[in-house]
Amino acid sequence: MTKDELFEMLHRGLNEEERAIPLYTKHLESTFFLSDFKPEVRTRIEELLLLLRKESEFHAKIYAGLIKTVEESHQDVY
Repeated sequence: MTKDELFEMLHRGLNEEERAIPLYTKHLESTFFLSDFKPEVRTRIEELLLLLRKESEFHAKIYAGLIKTVEESHQDVY
């Protein structure tokens, strides 16, 4: 894989993570979305959405770090 191909793949991954974060947050803040669930189910959904958001934020940081590493590298084949 060339540097440009890797760079493009990493940017696509970063963009996916960055698009997912607001989606999870939107559902966390949406009382309408959670209103039809029993309290214990609603709590579990909120926990899972929060976990997804945190994991996506972590993944986005990893992608950003990898992008920086690839940008700074003189290597062209990975």
